[in-house]
Amino acid sequence: MSQKIISSEGEVKTFLSELKEILTDPAFNVDVDLDILLKKKAESPTDPYTTGNTLLELEFDSNDVVNQLMALEVSEYKETVIDDLGSERPPFFAFAKQIKNKDVYVKVKIRDREKHKIFCVSFHFARFPFPKNLPYK
Repeated sequence: MSQKIISSEGEVKTFLSELKEILTDPAFNVDVDLDILLKKKAESPTDPYTTGNTLLELEFDSNDVVNQLMALEVSEYKETVIDDLGSERPPFFAFAKQIKNKDVYVKVKIRDREKHKIFCVSFHFARFPFPKNLPYK
């Protein structure tokens, strides 16, 4: 089970600032530097809550995901998820975002700052209602 923590508001602001800096860097190439996990191993291809099916439903491509990542705000922060592969790896930051009047769960990390690598492990419709009291709302 993934370990979840609440990062300080300052840590979330720093993460978002670094994320947006990478996404706007001329060296960032959306086709190479943004990894989006479309379906986790145990998920059914017909599950409407997979990232792939959510992107299809929203008619989104990688550039749309980048635009949504650029628009993330501290007030949408939900929690920080420690990487299952080890706490020495960068954590994932999870956000509760409204897109086209639907709740979308976004979980993203900066995989490598120097190489401008971003990993979006979740970008899908919320399977459960979002909590009303997000930490910095």
